Formats: sequence, structure tokens, C-alpha cells
Amino acid sequence: MDIYIVRHGETEFNVGEVRFRGQMDVPLSKLGINHAVETGKVLANVPIDVIYYSKLSRARITAEKIKEHQSRAEFSEEPYLFDMSFGDWQGQSLKEVFTPAEEKRWFKDPNNFIIPNGETFYQVLDRIHRLFKRLQRQEEKNVALVSHGAVINLIFVYLARTDPSQFYSFFVKPCSITHIQLKTDGTYKIIGFNESKHLS
Repeated sequence: MDIYIVRHGETEFNVGEVRFRGQMDVPLSKLGINHAVETGKVLANVPIDVIYYSKLSRARITAEKIKEHQSRAEFSEEPYLFDMSFGDWQGQSLKEVFTPAEEKRWFKDPNNFIIPNGETFYQVLDRIHRLFKRLQRQEEKNVALVSHGAVINLIFVYLARTDPSQFYSFFVKPCSITHIQLKTDGTYKIIGFNESKHLS
């Protein structure tokens, strides 16, 4: 199975003073919508069988722009792709949440923080595990997953079988495309990672 992992387009929370989005429904910016259109166009060359997307509008609209060029693709909301809950931090900037020393520790080893009323990385990894076990049993040839930065980072923590402390080692840009081949035994091959050359 070929899997195309797409991060949603830019939101206002992605620029300037970066804020935790999590499960807040933050809309795409104008640039984010334009980039979603460009991503849909570049994926038009791939006959996608099913598009799975997070229900948050920034992911759903990005997925809709892909679907516009994929008339035969199934279009399916996927709860396992829902963004990670950042609990009480959602809507707040890094400076509002952390001291300067804590902010440095967050980027070095975020797994050591307890997010008040939020999810743990292990909870998100559990739903990623469930999703990929299901994908291994499916027969589709080409699948698109449209999700969020935190979830995509943790997808690669899961696939690489590494520790969640490596969360920021797998950062991907908004509307980037990552192409992997997944085998039925769970092994995989990365064909392209964080590809963004299609974005103006």
C-alpha cells in the first residue's frame, strides 16, 4: 500500500507567535487554502482509493481540495487522525505556557511534560497503532491521510519504533506530502518525506 501523509495547510496559529492548536477548530489562513489547492493538484497524478481525514476544518478542507481531483476516491472522516489534545494549553502561545528554561526542555524532550487535561503522547501512539494495524489489512493501493503536525510526528515515532522524546525529529511543514510504502507485515519504506516543492 502506498500512503500519502499530508499535513493540513497553514492557520493563523502557525505564523508569528506560534500557539498550541490541538483540538481547537482553528481555520485555514488564505495561504493555507491556496496551499491546499496546490497539494490537491500535485496529487491529481496519483489514483487515490481512499482519503482519510481529521474532522477539524483545517484538515477536512485540505482533504476536500485533494478530493476535488479524485472523483473515484472514498472520502472518510477518521477519528484516529484527530489532532492531539493539548488540554489547558490550547490557544496559548509557548511564552504563555512555559518559562524560557521550560521552553528549551519542551523542544528537547516534550514527552517529559504532563499536559494539564490533555492527551499523552502514548495515548496518541495507541490510536496510530490501531490505524496502521487496520491499514495493513486493507486492500487499497493508494491511501491519503490528512492530519496534523503532532499526529504526523508521532506516526513517524511509531513507524521508527523510537521514543516519543524524538517527537521534534520528524517535523513536517503545512501541506507537505510524505510518501511511504506500507507492507502487510508492518514494515515500510519512505519514498519522500516532507515534500513541499509544489507550494508557491
